[in-house]
Amino acid sequence: MRTIVRALVLVLVVAFLAGAWQARHPGPARRPVAGRPFGTAPRARARPAVAATRLVGVRAARQDGYDQVVFTFHGGLPGWRVAYVPAVRRDGGDQVVPLRGQAFLAVVFDPAAAHDPRGAPTFPDRTITTTYPTLRQVRFAGDFEGQVAFGVGLGGRTGFRVTELTGPARVAVDLRT
Repeated sequence: MRTIVRALVLVLVVAFLAGAWQARHPGPARRPVAGRPFGTAPRARARPAVAATRLVGVRAARQDGYDQVVFTFHGGLPGWRVAYVPAVRRDGGDQVVPLRGQAFLAVVFDPAAAHDPRGAPTFPDRTITTTYPTLRQVRFAGDFEGQVAFGVGLGGRTGFRVTELTGPARVAVDLRT
């Protein structure tokens, strides 16, 4: 029994010292691995229907080498489609969504909702306008029959990639600058 206790104490001391060493000497900074390489072909990921997957946030950010749009969900990750289109159209109709820029991406989440059971929106901002090199505007395009859609206006056609993140559930669309 004494041997087991000593071995356990030794393991804990070594783990503590290794953690202290890593905190003082972190080594070179590592960029997170971010999904697939950049490209212009349509990207998609299907998912089975899950109850209560709701969009709760949309934000834009500048990163080193790319602009980014992040969609945050409650209740899990929905399926998604991202593709260049001549014009973004509202779900459930043929109305064009006005967007700043010269090139346009349609981003569709399915199955998903952007409203609660009472019909109230579950995310605050419906349009994001930036002065970033590539990303010009993100605009809500609809919440219709289990699909949530957005239009993304860009300064020009460029490569993009889509990354799924957890904790919370997010889908990030990176736009090469």
